[in-house]
Amino acid sequence: MAYKALYRTYRPADFSEIAGQEHITRTFKNALKNNKLAHAYLFSGPRGTGKTSIAKIIAKAVNCEHAPVENPCNDCEICNGIDNNTINDVIEIDAASNNGVDEIREIRDKVKYLPGIGRYKVYIIDEVHMLSTGAFNALLKTLEEPPKHVIFILATTEPHKIPATIHSRCQRFDFRGVSVPEMIERLNTIIDEEDIDISKQAIKVIAESAEGGMRDAISLLDQVVSYADHKVTIEDVHTIRGTVSNERLLDIALAVYDNDSVGAIKILDELIDNGKESKRLVDNMIMFYRDMLIFKNTQVDEESQLIFSNETFIDLANRLSNNLIFYYIEVLNKTQNDMKWSNNARLYMELALIKMVDKIEKQEIHFQDELNQLSEQIADLKAELDQRQTVVKERVQPEKDTDDTEEVSLESVIESQDEDTDEEPSFESNDNNDEVSKPEDTSQASLFNDADKEEDEESPSLFDETPEDTTEKTVSNETKETNTDNQADKEEDEEPYQTYDIRYVEQVLNNGNREEKIAMNKRWFDIERTATPETMSLAKWITDGRIVATNGKLLIIEYANASLCNRMMKPDIKEKITEMLSDYFNKELDYLALPKEVWEEKSQEFIKKWKQQPDDYIKLSKIDHPKLKEMPTRKQSQNVMMHEGVKEASQLYGKDTVKVKRGE
Repeated sequence: MAYKALYRTYRPADFSEIAGQEHITRTFKNALKNNKLAHAYLFSGPRGTGKTSIAKIIAKAVNCEHAPVENPCNDCEICNGIDNNTINDVIEIDAASNNGVDEIREIRDKVKYLPGIGRYKVYIIDEVHMLSTGAFNALLKTLEEPPKHVIFILATTEPHKIPATIHSRCQRFDFRGVSVPEMIERLNTIIDEEDIDISKQAIKVIAESAEGGMRDAISLLDQVVSYADHKVTIEDVHTIRGTVSNERLLDIALAVYDNDSVGAIKILDELIDNGKESKRLVDNMIMFYRDMLIFKNTQVDEESQLIFSNETFIDLANRLSNNLIFYYIEVLNKTQNDMKWSNNARLYMELALIKMVDKIEKQEIHFQDELNQLSEQIADLKAELDQRQTVVKERVQPEKDTDDTEEVSLESVIESQDEDTDEEPSFESNDNNDEVSKPEDTSQASLFNDADKEEDEESPSLFDETPEDTTEKTVSNETKETNTDNQADKEEDEEPYQTYDIRYVEQVLNNGNREEKIAMNKRWFDIERTATPETMSLAKWITDGRIVATNGKLLIIEYANASLCNRMMKPDIKEKITEMLSDYFNKELDYLALPKEVWEEKSQEFIKKWKQQPDDYIKLSKIDHPKLKEMPTRKQSQNVMMHEGVKEASQLYGKDTVKVKRGE
């Protein structure tokens, strides 16, 4: 008896033997069991995935003597007859050779006849996309309303070539490629039945080489068994397929990584001398680097690919960057395209290896990789530094009071402040007092209400007051020595103002002017219209934020993030913007830029404390934000220098004779 190929011998006889199409077999088993079959089906998918096999199983199941059943019995006369192609009720048609209108008309004329033995006539039209346009049109009416005893099953590998009118008349099932584990399971069943001596690695290579086609895998197994006189090995599989083993591909990749062009070309010559084709070698190299990318960038199982368990491959994958692997693939892909137009494919392969090794070609990639590594290290260091700063601040900063959670609008608080006071709080300096100290019990007033301080104070005033009538302030000889010492001690203890000082926020919130804020906001976006080309960029920076509070002289401007606030609080930028705002609103103004989250936190804290002590001057906790930067100002430096100069002069000439002039 003539030899029967393995893929024909082990064609699935029922749904349980189908590999990897669970979504299809389950649907048909339920449909057959419940007798809910449609009149037409369209099977689409890659070659060798079970389209024709499932079509024949359906034909057996609907005509089985035990129907309705979810699986054919394969024992009755009808099932055996369909397997042996002796029953004319199942008609298989190859549309590639019967693609004309006449063949379809013949089908249309014969469907009206009842089946001879079974209950259904099943038409299986393979490669249906090969039918001509006229043939499809001739099939439309019959396919839409066939006789009750007819079932059409259309199979194709190119569903996009089938007209939409055919699609709409069929239930479509998309077959997927069989996965490697499912393929290995089916191959092991055949190997056990045939008692084949083959290594597990060889089975895995066969499954990987089939690229999702079960029929291709079984055919390759059949071919390899015929080639080998003994146990089937990986080398036998590669010899039959003409492919290169993973070990040899890895040798080439290592030579390329080590910039050893001589070694890489030597391996190439050995492979070509052993009968390997350059075009196939390029394909294998592209797939090799593709597998490396998959391994590096996805969560893969070591069992999914044989090479994923190779320690040398894992080590090389960890050393190569994604950019370099993409470069290798790009070179190989260009080489593959160039080979199509040349008879000397070996030459292009050698040039490709030299280009992959060339240091100058890879210089930019190495530079980019080093830059990425430095960026990652800097980011890690910043994250570690921020984490440590956060831990330190959490240890130092007291816990916030979270007992009172009732929400109160900040606008209503400022409104109530305006109602309680008959006149607007003043921020002018009191030049009539010789000595002014900060009261310990501060009421609803700004720090500027009593802002006339000694000129040797370490903390600068928020606004530079340089009155035209400059008054000399002297340290009186009649003042007692003890009072002078107490004043000096107080000046040393007082904390200087910082860039993001909470006292600025306290001043505005305790003396808020809601009407002024509304009036300024109405004109806020007109700043850009009045800006000159030179100041347009600054105007856009200003309007990127919004005024959230003001006391008439100091604005609190809210921005989306801390980086914008740091930009706005740089001394040179702040000087220009302050001048723009003062000219635009026709009054002397200053501002404090705060991130949105900081403003929301401080405003809520103010509301909470104001509800508890509505008549007191509200003190707030310090501004604590890891991304806000302290900005040293020239003004502060000058004040510090002035302060030190006054001290030195006092030591040389005596405190009674030293006079300090404001503004000098």
